[in-house]
Amino acid sequence: MAYNIRKMEVQDAASIIEHKKLVTAENPDTLATAIENRTITIEEEEATIKSLGPNDLGIVAVDGEKVIGMLNLRQDHRKKFEHIGQFGISLQAAYTGSGTGTAMVKEAVEFARNNDKLEKLILTVFANNPGAIKLYKRLGFEEEATLKNQVKLTDGYTDLVYMANFLK
Repeated sequence: MAYNIRKMEVQDAASIIEHKKLVTAENPDTLATAIENRTITIEEEEATIKSLGPNDLGIVAVDGEKVIGMLNLRQDHRKKFEHIGQFGISLQAAYTGSGTGTAMVKEAVEFARNNDKLEKLILTVFANNPGAIKLYKRLGFEEEATLKNQVKLTDGYTDLVYMANFLK
C-alpha cells in the first residue's frame, strides 16, 4: 500500500526533522545526511522548504500527518549544469516494500520530464544498498560511475555509485 504523497509544506518541518533522525539511525551504513553532523532547527528546515524553486521538487510521503518518507530534487543552477536535477530520497524502514519509494521516484521522474529545463536526473547511492540500486535501474537509471571506498562506514568502506536517467 502506497501512502499519501504530496508536496512538502512549511508546517511539515518538525515532522521532517523527526523523519531524518529516524532514517539516519535506521540506516547508519547506507545513508548520509546533514543531521548526522549537527542539529537542524525547525527554522532551518522551514527555510529549506521555502527555498524550493520552480525547477525543484520537494515531496513527502505521509501516514496521517506523520512524514514517513521524503524526496528532494534540486536543479543545478550553474549555467553549464542547469539541465541536471539531483535528488535524494529516504523512507522509514517500517514502510519499505509498500510501493511508496517507487511512487516517489516515479513522481520525481515525471516532474523532471515535464520540466522545460531538466534533461537529466542524477543521484548517488551507496554500493552496499543493492535494493535501492535495483529500484533505480527498474525506473530507468543507469550506473555512470563508481567511486571506490568513497564512503567511510563504522566498520570499513563502501563505494559510492553515481546513477543517471536521461529524460530527453
